[in-house]
Amino acid sequence: MPILRSAHLVALALLLLVTPVAEAGWLFVDEGGNQTSLSRGRLKMAPKESQGMAMSLDIGRARMWVADAGRKTYWEGTVEEYCQAMRATMSGAMADMEKQMAEAMKDMPPAQREQMQQMMKNMRGGAPGGPMPKVTVEKTSESAKIAGLTARKFRVLSDGKLYEEMWMTTDPALLRDLELSKAPDTFGRMSGCMAGGPRPESTDEFRKLYGEGWPLKVVYYGAAGEGGAGPAGTTVTKVEQRDIPDREFTPPPGFRAAPLTEVFGTPPRR
Repeated sequence: MPILRSAHLVALALLLLVTPVAEAGWLFVDEGGNQTSLSRGRLKMAPKESQGMAMSLDIGRARMWVADAGRKTYWEGTVEEYCQAMRATMSGAMADMEKQMAEAMKDMPPAQREQMQQMMKNMRGGAPGGPMPKVTVEKTSESAKIAGLTARKFRVLSDGKLYEEMWMTTDPALLRDLELSKAPDTFGRMSGCMAGGPRPESTDEFRKLYGEGWPLKVVYYGAAGEGGAGPAGTTVTKVEQRDIPDREFTPPPGFRAAPLTEVFGTPPRR
């Protein structure tokens, strides 16, 4: 019996060695060729151009890094630190822009000056301290196959107007890698600070969307009501399940750590 038991253990060990390990990771490619890698609660977004800006986010730890291949610099820190730096940068950029516009308006005809003043007023609407919009998220019965995965359509209304549509997939294997329980808080803080003020992305209602799944298609209508050319967005065209190495989620080797403003190439304020 001991010999038979040993034989079973050896057979089990050999079986574990030859059985392929389930792939842990996903690769998404959108219509512009930009790539997003996902594995064990970590994301990396990289542009099609090799010299562009890459970003990685650890959903569970709420930590991230941003790297610029052109300057070979990177910044690493918490999501909150990133948001604080972004708010300061955008606030400074807004102040500089308003100063330049005020200077340019001095010699403008009255009608053109009034138009510029209205434009500045619209810009301030998204600045810190402005009114927070009332956001409603509608889960529709409409679904579609996108890049081979089933996705359901959600509608985001801002003050009663259509602001955005998001097609979310709830593929079980994908959601296991996403760490969905932490997604609303981490993604919500990220989208809120990138919005740059009291916009729909900053609300709790919008954050809840990230607990519904992973977006495969986004159509943004907000620009249509802000003087934009019309709806804009992006669609995932390819989804591939594959093993993503851990090194993919660490800052690129040979890059120099730098302040976030330097990584983004923001010129110093005078």
